[in-house]
Amino acid sequence: MTSRENNSIEDAEWVETLTLIINEFRKISPDITANQMLVLLHAGAKPGITQKELSKVTNLADGTVSRICALMSDRGHQGREGLNVLSIDPIPGDYRSKGQKLIGAGNKMYARVRDLMTSK
Repeated sequence: MTSRENNSIEDAEWVETLTLIINEFRKISPDITANQMLVLLHAGAKPGITQKELSKVTNLADGTVSRICALMSDRGHQGREGLNVLSIDPIPGDYRSKGQKLIGAGNKMYARVRDLMTSK
């Protein structure tokens, strides 16, 4: 097998994996954006992460993170129904900050994406 053929096989494998990952996110919402995916991944990796921390690790504006979290929670945003995959909870001792963590289908999606990323 030539190196070009080997690269084609490797490319096909990672493209297949990436497609499976994107499809897991689409189970949450068929219109999910890359920024929403980033927020969900970080909330899954660090349950209780604050919106300020999410803003920093995703390089998104505070307002953008706030809107994404509202949409991913049960609250929704701008007339859109919430997706109920993220819980926004008060942090004990810090009345201004709220911690984000995945719930329900969000946890299932994160576990499947993690499995896909770490398998091999």
